[in-house]
Amino acid sequence: MHRRPVVILLFLLACGLLQAQGGATPRLSDFSVVCDSLTARCNRRFGVVSRVSLDRVVLRDDKLDCTFNRFLSDYPWHAEDITWFRQEFDKEGEKALQGHQSGNFVVGGVRLEELETPVLSRNGKSPAFAYQVTNSPRIPLVRRSHGRQVNKGLSGRHIALWQSHGFYYNEEQDIWRWQRATLHRTVEDMFTQSYVLDYVIPMLENAGAYVCTPRERDVQRQEVICDNDSAFVREPKGAPLRVLGSYEEKGPWKDGGVGFADLKQEYDITDNPFRTGTARVTHCSPVVGSTAVWTPVIPERGHYAVYVSYASFNNSCRSARYLVHHLGGDTEFLVDQRKGGGTWVYLGTFEFGAGTFGYVELDNKGNAGEVVSADAVRFGGGMGKIRRGGRLSGMASYIEGASYWIPWAGADSTLRSWETDYTNDYAVRGAWVKMMKGRKGIPFDCSVAIHSDAGTTPNDSIVGTLSIYTLRCEDSRKFSDGGDRMTNRTFADFVQTQVVEDIRVGFEPAWNRRQLWDRSYSESRTTDVPAMLLEMLSHQNFADMRYGLDPSFRFLMGRAIYKGILKYLACRYAVPYAVQPLPVHAFSARLLSGNEVLLSWEPTKDPLEPTARSKGYLLYTRIDDGAFDDGVPVDGNFTTLEIEPGHVYSYRVVAYNDGGVSFPSEVLSVGVPRRRNGGPVLIVNNFNRVAAPAWIDTPQYAGFESRLDPGMPYVRDITYIGENYEFRRPLGWESDDAPGFGATYTDQAGLIVAGNTFDYPAVHGRSILALGLPFCSLSAEAFCADTVMAASYKTLDLICGAQITTKSGRGVYPDRFQIFPEDMRHALRRWTSKGGNILMSGTHISTDVWSCVYDIKTDTPERDSVKVFVKDVFGYKYAGSSSSAVGIVGGMLFYNAPNEDCYCCPHPDGVAPAGKEGSVWMRYDVSGTPAGVLFQTEEHKAASLGVPIECIKRSDDREHVFREAFTFFGLFDTPPLISARYQLGFLYFSPSSAAV
Repeated sequence: MHRRPVVILLFLLACGLLQAQGGATPRLSDFSVVCDSLTARCNRRFGVVSRVSLDRVVLRDDKLDCTFNRFLSDYPWHAEDITWFRQEFDKEGEKALQGHQSGNFVVGGVRLEELETPVLSRNGKSPAFAYQVTNSPRIPLVRRSHGRQVNKGLSGRHIALWQSHGFYYNEEQDIWRWQRATLHRTVEDMFTQSYVLDYVIPMLENAGAYVCTPRERDVQRQEVICDNDSAFVREPKGAPLRVLGSYEEKGPWKDGGVGFADLKQEYDITDNPFRTGTARVTHCSPVVGSTAVWTPVIPERGHYAVYVSYASFNNSCRSARYLVHHLGGDTEFLVDQRKGGGTWVYLGTFEFGAGTFGYVELDNKGNAGEVVSADAVRFGGGMGKIRRGGRLSGMASYIEGASYWIPWAGADSTLRSWETDYTNDYAVRGAWVKMMKGRKGIPFDCSVAIHSDAGTTPNDSIVGTLSIYTLRCEDSRKFSDGGDRMTNRTFADFVQTQVVEDIRVGFEPAWNRRQLWDRSYSESRTTDVPAMLLEMLSHQNFADMRYGLDPSFRFLMGRAIYKGILKYLACRYAVPYAVQPLPVHAFSARLLSGNEVLLSWEPTKDPLEPTARSKGYLLYTRIDDGAFDDGVPVDGNFTTLEIEPGHVYSYRVVAYNDGGVSFPSEVLSVGVPRRRNGGPVLIVNNFNRVAAPAWIDTPQYAGFESRLDPGMPYVRDITYIGENYEFRRPLGWESDDAPGFGATYTDQAGLIVAGNTFDYPAVHGRSILALGLPFCSLSAEAFCADTVMAASYKTLDLICGAQITTKSGRGVYPDRFQIFPEDMRHALRRWTSKGGNILMSGTHISTDVWSCVYDIKTDTPERDSVKVFVKDVFGYKYAGSSSSAVGIVGGMLFYNAPNEDCYCCPHPDGVAPAGKEGSVWMRYDVSGTPAGVLFQTEEHKAASLGVPIECIKRSDDREHVFREAFTFFGLFDTPPLISARYQLGFLYFSPSSAAV
């Protein structure tokens, strides 16, 4: 009768013994606190906000296998991180494990160890990588016949790349519109364009890559088609969407099957112009016997992308020779015609003059048994030509989304399998990559989609950079060639890591690294090649956009993206790499005896990339108003050249190494007149500023305010669509039509705003040479380091442009672009102490001394010393900013609003004589505010103007400004005559001119 209690007692004792030996089964709920603790620790370690969460725990062979939520993969795992996480899990979860050991950690169906990515390197060596593939040599689709081999760059690589969104047709509303809200002077459809077209693509191409994009890449609104087939009949009234050029062939050409024909002025979305015409074909020969020549009728001088097309055959020539004749000379390309048939194949962008001067020529030189094909050639990006809802968009083609360019480029309508244009626009891009790879034979190495994100932060902190990849497509981890899609994770990690690390060093230490997402986005899922999508920053968040609109930041972001791609592909193929150099600095172009010119420069060290050292240089030359040639190599950092009198010679330098070529230097110019009429002039370019627009920033109101300063693009700005009109911070987003804080007008969309071209010594030099004076030019850095020029030059033309002390973001790093930094003040005092005279022009020459545009911290003693310097050397004082609303000074028109020809100065400074040694030189029309001051001491003379000379519209007006100043200096041997236009007294200086 007592046996049952005894049995129960023995059972309980056994259970206790088993529990003491670790036999109890841990429960999922036991790990809740553990996961919370690990979430905090991971967020701190990685600097990424995500979370650690368990979905399932299973005990197998005394080891606990843990399945984590997919959010664990959002962290960038390296080998040491995985070891650390396991140790932390075991330590924090000791009680919850109940004596068991942790087993497999599974995230999203894969072991945590599989999420490991190599550590991004900077030494040029590729780290070990689990998903490396064989680096098989391939013939590039397009290569320059005499191009430099980039052994440690991206030669032979083919990259699909695009910017996000684009202007599109909304079926429900029956209108063409933007895909995103218009905010902070731009819209995502346009904002990412600048990063991709102006920085990332050029950098990749400078590294040797061939880049394909499913959106039009050329911002040129004009378009010329040259084809062997007849085209649509041009309307007699109004300007046609496209201009027709000519096609001519010599030798035994014949019909080559289906090809391009431009039969419609406007196309439907289902049309394919590459199926409506014919191509031509001829047999190859070791000796040229057949040629085809396409001659465009260029409507206006400018830069035009050149695209060729052809038919591909099994025996197509793998080195079809195309020659592009442009203003800069001849550039020859070799095209592998076995790839890329039936679409537009980009050769390059070149400057063409108006008319029929330029052409493209193809010959039949090649191996016996091969053929070359000729079809249409296209010049320029043109206007949108796809009709939706019965009408065109009215925008340039580059502004429209991908789904409207792809049909024009020969893709059939099967790529568009979704109901709306909105969905088709992003969904068609991955399908296009797959089609180009499969049907067209383009061996893409990777694809990259560049986006900006929405989202704001309540405390005005940085939203930052998000990177996205997709591990599975149609439930498979494999590409069609059998490769593992896990390589996408390393790709996305490398680019994101490079971006975040570079920004933290260069601009913002608090730049936020967001998650490394494995998400099913079409653009990262459907390409069938290693792919990623980058959300660079938030276009909605004001703190992000203070950097995002800054061209210097765009350069750094673009360079980081390029470097991430470079290092990933080096890792994938197990090859070394080198990063292309930075642009050279301290450039100078000095006249020597006779007509000899000495050019010198210094290489720029990249503190982030030890491999980015220069090995040599390319020197490019332009004569007068021509275009730059294709460049010649220079081994050292100087060279001497002979020039002919009567011409303006302009030079720029590019550095190169085994990783590619740099962006170009500033342009410097020299000239010697045929008949000399006075001493030489030294031009110093003190205008190197690029900047975001000025902004206001208060708890209630904030935004970009061009009435303070419109900023300064690098060369051009293609992102600007209009001004901010909503500055109220608390106003939230309601819809894309009511986007709240940061809302922007769209009246300027499509305007390509001229920026700092770094090419103003030539503008000044043309006027100086026309007056019979020799000239040469130096960068500001070279001038400040020089101690001998003042001995042979007595006249200095100081270009200050729109230079002004500029704040970067929240001001973590020092302000930039001061007009008179300490080294410049010393150099100018040294110049005037030896009797040198100075002509200076700039739109902020008094504001930067007495006031400010950006919210900058001023050092009062420093500022006081600059004021003393200006009064001593130039003899003027502050007379207000925004001194002219009409853009006229002394009867001369100047650029005072954004335009496509020259950067603008909407807020020119007023300058007044600071004492009796100075006199008013000229005044602004309407306001009467003094615009210029002439100043004379016993040692030197100075002429100062609050309008940059290069911003004066008419060349004869610019020439007259120089004539006035140099006459005052006594520079001429024979004072030149003043034309009747300038004899009204509004410019000419006399000693009796009244001071203010």
